[in-house]
Amino acid sequence: QRFSALPDYLDNGNHKKALQEAEKLLKKQKDFSCAKALKALALVRLTRMDEAYATLKELQQEAVTDDPTLQAMTLCYRELERPELIVEAYERASQKEPQNEELLTHLFMGYVRLGQAKQQRHAALALHRLRHKNPYYFWAVMSLVVEAGQPDTSAVERSTLLLLAQRMVDKFVKEGRLEAEAEVQLYLMVLEMQEKYQEALDVLEGPLGEILTSYLDFVPQHKVELLSKLQRWPQVNSICKSLLLDNPDHWLFYQLYLDSVEKLQASGWTPETQSKKEAELRPRPDHTFELALDFVESLTGAWTSRPGSSVLRGPFMARISVLAREGAGTSRDLLVGLLMEFFERTGHKASCVLDISHLLSSFTFWEEDVVRLLDKMEDSLKAALPDTWHVPPDVNRMQRHLTWCQLRYYLTRRDAPPSKEQRLQLVRDLFESYQNGLRFGIGLLPTDFQPSDNYAILAGCILLDVWQESGDNRVLLWLLAALERALLNSPSCFQLKLLLLKVYGRIGAATACQRLAELLDIKHIQHDTLGYLVTPVFLKAGHLQAAGTNMNSALKLFTGNYKDTTDYLISCYKYGSFTKIQEIVRFRERLNNSLQFATLTAEKMILELLLEVKSQESLKQVMSCLEIDPVHDKTAWHELRDNRDVQIFREWGASRKKLLADALERSRQEEVMWLRIRNLLLRLLAAGHALTQGGPQRPVGRHADHGDDGGCQANGERPQAGLSVLCDLLGSLGELTRELDASTLASPASCFPVQCPGPSRLPLFVGGGCLRTLQGLFHWLEQLYRHCEDLPVESVPSEDSKVRDNLVPLVKSLVSDVRAREVKSLLDAQMYLEQLVNLAEVVGWCSLVLTVGSTIVRPTRNAVTRKGKKKKEAATDEVALKQFSLLLAEVEAVAAEARSLVGDSRVVLLAPLMATLSVEEEDPILPSTGDTAKDVHQRIEQSYEESLKELGALLDTKLKLLRSLH
Repeated sequence: QRFSALPDYLDNGNHKKALQEAEKLLKKQKDFSCAKALKALALVRLTRMDEAYATLKELQQEAVTDDPTLQAMTLCYRELERPELIVEAYERASQKEPQNEELLTHLFMGYVRLGQAKQQRHAALALHRLRHKNPYYFWAVMSLVVEAGQPDTSAVERSTLLLLAQRMVDKFVKEGRLEAEAEVQLYLMVLEMQEKYQEALDVLEGPLGEILTSYLDFVPQHKVELLSKLQRWPQVNSICKSLLLDNPDHWLFYQLYLDSVEKLQASGWTPETQSKKEAELRPRPDHTFELALDFVESLTGAWTSRPGSSVLRGPFMARISVLAREGAGTSRDLLVGLLMEFFERTGHKASCVLDISHLLSSFTFWEEDVVRLLDKMEDSLKAALPDTWHVPPDVNRMQRHLTWCQLRYYLTRRDAPPSKEQRLQLVRDLFESYQNGLRFGIGLLPTDFQPSDNYAILAGCILLDVWQESGDNRVLLWLLAALERALLNSPSCFQLKLLLLKVYGRIGAATACQRLAELLDIKHIQHDTLGYLVTPVFLKAGHLQAAGTNMNSALKLFTGNYKDTTDYLISCYKYGSFTKIQEIVRFRERLNNSLQFATLTAEKMILELLLEVKSQESLKQVMSCLEIDPVHDKTAWHELRDNRDVQIFREWGASRKKLLADALERSRQEEVMWLRIRNLLLRLLAAGHALTQGGPQRPVGRHADHGDDGGCQANGERPQAGLSVLCDLLGSLGELTRELDASTLASPASCFPVQCPGPSRLPLFVGGGCLRTLQGLFHWLEQLYRHCEDLPVESVPSEDSKVRDNLVPLVKSLVSDVRAREVKSLLDAQMYLEQLVNLAEVVGWCSLVLTVGSTIVRPTRNAVTRKGKKKKEAATDEVALKQFSLLLAEVEAVAAEARSLVGDSRVVLLAPLMATLSVEEEDPILPSTGDTAKDVHQRIEQSYEESLKELGALLDTKLKLLRSLH
């Protein structure tokens, strides 16, 4: 009865009571292993780790085999994040009972958790020898495939492992023992990884192919893929035709079909030159575009002749594609006419604009062709409704008008846009059409989109362009008010939320961004793909608390990635979903190497240092918790993946795709450079802090007793120790600074495409002198340490020495640069706030380095007053103390001036700016939005006030810390 209560206490969180009951049980039964395991679990949850490890070690030595005890031990090791000890427990148990199938199964899954493919293969084979079951055998085969796919596997080893896997499956094939569909799919995977496409094709066409029945069209589609790799275009063509006869609206099949026609025509293949096997193909291959056109038109006719059939887009799009691929033999007028016909047939569908945009961007269409097409569409709309064509009376006609509006904006050239007044008039017309379309959405659920939402989105994109070019605050207010009003009408329209989030982010209104991020409900994988829209805005606007909360939520995804994906891998083995295993592994690696993950990790560490360090003792505690390794850079720079999703913003213009690609690549390069700076600054601080601890410390934590030795030599000395680590990092920072000085960074005020992420923090941070200041700061720390330890001052590059010698003027110039910035628009206000954030951060870094410096010079303070010291040593100590006191006084003065600047900013700069945003006059863009405009004005003002409040609090904390160092 006492034992049965133990799990209940643990489940209810009453860990102290559980520990007491376990100890009472063990007094009566010292060898009660399950009670020991539950006692260890209670100790873990009470954070008494040493006692828990001692209890678990005792159980490990006993090599317990009962399942309840092992499960309890597994829970302990999971919470301790020590999966390797789970494997050790099951290894001991299976050695004690080698015929126990359940223990071996748990051992196999333990190896899967650790990613030890070789060991899991041995465990799977041991299971198969014990119980001759197919799943165990194919666990071993899949383990070979996983081992072959590991990065450290050489090409020769990979080839050998895959060949062994194939032979293992071949054995079962010959014996007729393949039973499940998953086993055949694994066989195909092994063959394709070896590029044995013919053998894989034979499997599909043989009796094993009949087992593959669960996926719709899996066998024919897979045949097409294999035949394409084998370049057997007649067979590809024939299979695609048969698939299209069954599903004439499948665009992927059309693309494969037309690719095969193009290959056949280019190779000169004809029925007269076909082989005997090709002559038996049914339906017969089409080897010219003329035949392809006949086939596509037959599909169109056959489908439209059916009673009650809907309009198919696929055949009409394929017809245009065939004629466009023919090139010179096709009249441009004919193509324009076909596109116009397609618009007449499908213009009432929202997909029409995407279809036409895809067709126009896939082939070479002249600008004149596009203009003629748009003119024909406009004439068609006006002919149908001469007086009300821009405010249609029904949904279908409204959608046709909307399609034309979207195509006109996205497909026309951007190098010569209309004037500002012309575009504002266009926006007014679009919002008039939007207002008219709202009547078609009366009675819709809040979760439904309004049919006319895309009018508002399109108008918002045009207004955004106008604002970015002109900087007119009134245009910005019109834009935000109109979009906010549209969001009230359609609260579930994520495109409106994204556009608002983008605009608020550009002006640094972080409070409004936080509200929209909550409405979007960004979670799970979206932290990686969409997090770039939120977190950088908080950091640039100085909303540090919100940034910390957001980063904590996002980092849970990345830190739990390995555990979560491992659970999925185990499920794949249990249920035979072998084809998903490699997908999950690739997904895990993509998250592990995410640029967003690396950036968030560095930014969170810096934020903790800025917010949590309030004394020398707290600096020591925070540095211990962060576990920063100054010696080794753990970032795999060449494997970083940019997972930001920019395609979520609608943009169909072919002419803008190149602009987006260039801007996105530039953004990625700047983000990587920014991450390098942040990592170097953290490692420099860790190296400086390590000097106060007697050398470069490896990170100390719960995993410190396992892993590599960091390059330790036999006598305990490290190849790089003490000051040399700091000097090496300073050299790296100097090289990076010179590299940035030589490069051209994007201006923070540049006009970015809607899809592209906004400007990074790099341009203002580097251009504002912050990086140079921090470089000089750490050079100062190195020099201070040399003076205190009476070490020779090494020569450094002239540029670096200049930065070090001019440190005090550099620090002072930061405040004057911020004071000198003019704030005439909300975009200027965002950059002003960002400069304030950079200033506050530099003051924070100075306080951290001075805290380290205070620890270094502390013995010197006592030694200066001590009698009997040599004159040379005393002079050196006095120089070090003088250096420290001088910089401390200057930084304290700068911090006080920065605090005063933050306090004055609201009255001197931001209040007059907000007064220019008049909300009294009627909005000429979307009438009756006066109340919404007031709400927008209030949100922006509150956000700026919150920014100044948090920056002021941060500077107050840093001032207090600096004063404590005297």
